[in-house]
Amino acid sequence: MIRVAIADDQELVRDGFSLILRSQPDIQVAAEAADGRQLLDAVRRDSRIDVALVDIRMPVLDGLQATRELATIPHAPAVIVVTTFDDDAYVLDAIAAGARGFLLKRSSARDLIAAVRTVAAGEAVLSAEVTGAVLDRVRATGPASRVELAAYQLTAREIDVLALIGAGLNNNEIAERLYLSMSTVKTHVTNVLAKTGSRDRVRAAILAIQAGLAP
Repeated sequence: MIRVAIADDQELVRDGFSLILRSQPDIQVAAEAADGRQLLDAVRRDSRIDVALVDIRMPVLDGLQATRELATIPHAPAVIVVTTFDDDAYVLDAIAAGARGFLLKRSSARDLIAAVRTVAAGEAVLSAEVTGAVLDRVRATGPASRVELAAYQLTAREIDVLALIGAGLNNNEIAERLYLSMSTVKTHVTNVLAKTGSRDRVRAAILAIQAGLAP
């Protein structure tokens, strides 16, 4: 069972997310919070919360600061930032704060459910739409060179996989694109993360963008 906390200052949004997630047999809504401080209190009370859906703009304590503080708590849940604001600065700030995923509130119910399951499984979520915002932002700061990428000693196939991670593809999509089995893709992804020192797929995606691999 995946236990989820929902933090949003709009009751209708919390109710909507809760209704969607409670419809799934493997997901339980363990806590709801109207601001970041309430979220932190809920997580400290319940160490079994696996995933936190966190809005960016909330009173008392906003989502970015709440994400930063969650990272200091033992057994903290993985954070998915969910917001109406698709400005590229929010994407990078959320990732820097420790978020494992970033979804826009206009995402479908299917995407929300999939994101919760993906993050609970230890992976990260960066949609193709969000990748575009990250791409523009990272390009503005100056891309890394391919020489720097070569220092990671990736194989040709691992570079292919890294490029597709940077394009926002999940493992299933990578397998279809490269005509590989799921087990092979998972092995390549694991190797890419280990060799590049990326904490998760989000960090790997940024690296791909900086190296000029992502479209």
